[in-house]
Amino acid sequence: MESVIGVLWKVPWNHLIDICVMWFLGYQVYMRFRGTQAMRLLVRVLIVWLAYLTAQTAGLMLTSFLLWALWIAVLIFFLITFQGEIQRILMRINPMRPVGVLLRLARHVHLPDETLTAVSAAAFALASKRIGAIIIWERLDPIEPLLRSPGEIIDAEARPALLETLFITGTPYHDGALYIQEDKIYRAGCVLPLSENTELGAHYGTRHRAAVGLTERSDALALVVSEERGEVSAVEHGEITPLESVEALTAWLTSHLRGREDESQSAAHRLREIVEHNWRIKLAALAAVAVLWAVAIKQKESPQNIFATLGPGIERAYTVPVEYYNLPPGLSLGPDRMTRVRIRLKAEADLLNFIDSGRFRIKINLSGARDGPLDHVISTRDIDLPARIRLVGAEPSEIRLRLGKKTNTSASRP
Repeated sequence: MESVIGVLWKVPWNHLIDICVMWFLGYQVYMRFRGTQAMRLLVRVLIVWLAYLTAQTAGLMLTSFLLWALWIAVLIFFLITFQGEIQRILMRINPMRPVGVLLRLARHVHLPDETLTAVSAAAFALASKRIGAIIIWERLDPIEPLLRSPGEIIDAEARPALLETLFITGTPYHDGALYIQEDKIYRAGCVLPLSENTELGAHYGTRHRAAVGLTERSDALALVVSEERGEVSAVEHGEITPLESVEALTAWLTSHLRGREDESQSAAHRLREIVEHNWRIKLAALAAVAVLWAVAIKQKESPQNIFATLGPGIERAYTVPVEYYNLPPGLSLGPDRMTRVRIRLKAEADLLNFIDSGRFRIKINLSGARDGPLDHVISTRDIDLPARIRLVGAEPSEIRLRLGKKTNTSASRP
């Protein structure tokens, strides 16, 4: 644990912000697309991109060129095929929504017994009349960005008569979902994402697939009334649980909703619940971002050079001098310090043909260095490159120095 804290302490604050932002975005993308064909295709896009980087690092020029072309083609195919889903998600993203969720969870959410009893009674009343219905509850994960259509805002108290009326056959909201937030009917007529799980039984209709689709993508709860069989089922995490009576349904809702909002819970307990929610997914997203950050920080790609990484280009090697600057007072470099390094640059042929290679210098900033050994990995931060020229690698890739305290015989400058 101390070693982990020590590593984090050495990471600059702006890099930590960068990691946190990308961690949040990566987690949100996964939560929005998980369980869909878009997510599976996006994984393939990432795999092709990683294969391209691997082939490029290994110096497989033809293979890397083919993988680069394949990656561009798959990426364009993804954007064209799922442009509708991407547009819907972007249009419904509310930057203040995550803050609102945290603030709402920080206080007690009132779910009175009357609301749970009203929902249970209405569900079985609808089932006895063979009227289909689907009711959803939001918990930790925001579900509005997942809705295919948000429906209409109702903002009314959950009463059995109103619940039954909204689902009567022929009404505008009959085929949509009822979205209950706290003790009120928030929206009606919501269209949910359908599950693509091929293992669902053939006897399950569109309502069940919609409930499973929503609960696969979030921790929301769903209640489904079957129009054909007159059965009432509860759905959580894609699992369908049939319920036989009003009492059983009320008990299920109480344990899964009110049980999460006990007033005796402290703020620290609620915060821990938020952190532990989907912790495996959050940890995997953090690990992926950390790996990408480690690769990026080693390459130090600038926005001007990013397009040079996409095209195949050509590579050329140059032997350049190494200069050291900002040596702290009182320290000196040993006589065995490295003075020349062989670098490989990548760019378009015309650009490399007219570049003045004599201008290239590897400049090592020794600011903050201390007495003793120092290992410095060469990156684009150490060389001033024109736009569209990329540093592919260096031989050696790491410069090892040993700094010592000055003596009377030490040179005043390196």
